[in-house]
Amino acid sequence: MNRSLTTTSLLAGGLLLATAAFGATPPTTPTTPAAPAAAETAAPAPTVGIAEVEAAVRAWAAAWSARDADRYLAAYAPDFTPARNQDRKRWETERRARIADKSSISVGIEDLVISINGQAASARFKQVYRADKVKETGRKTLELQRVGNQWLIRKESAGG
Repeated sequence: MNRSLTTTSLLAGGLLLATAAFGATPPTTPTTPAAPAAAETAAPAPTVGIAEVEAAVRAWAAAWSARDADRYLAAYAPDFTPARNQDRKRWETERRARIADKSSISVGIEDLVISINGQAASARFKQVYRADKVKETGRKTLELQRVGNQWLIRKESAGG
């Protein structure tokens, strides 16, 4: 049995929306080549980019869960601006303190939807956060930018 990556894509206004899932597909041997469908003549889905964004988002959550403040903060782009225009250095100091004062942290990501538009990406998901006796679940959006060979967070928002 072959394993294949199934990607569902929607191109709307130049923005690619994609979700990916792995599924088992039986081997097939077509007897005659089929004519390409209209949707297939569009540019191929950037599954590599989507996989890279997903890996970046999951690495961010894993660093947070591991209480690794350096790795967690390294997921943010140099031009990241914290919510409410808070000073970046102050925000980093507060994040380090909040991470360090927890005995355990777990950050889960569910229902992840990634969209890519050139060198920018958006990751929307349900975040399940647990720390000590706290449990919070809510929607989160991370806006990412490709910087060199990495996808880094330039903006994050909760809700929606």
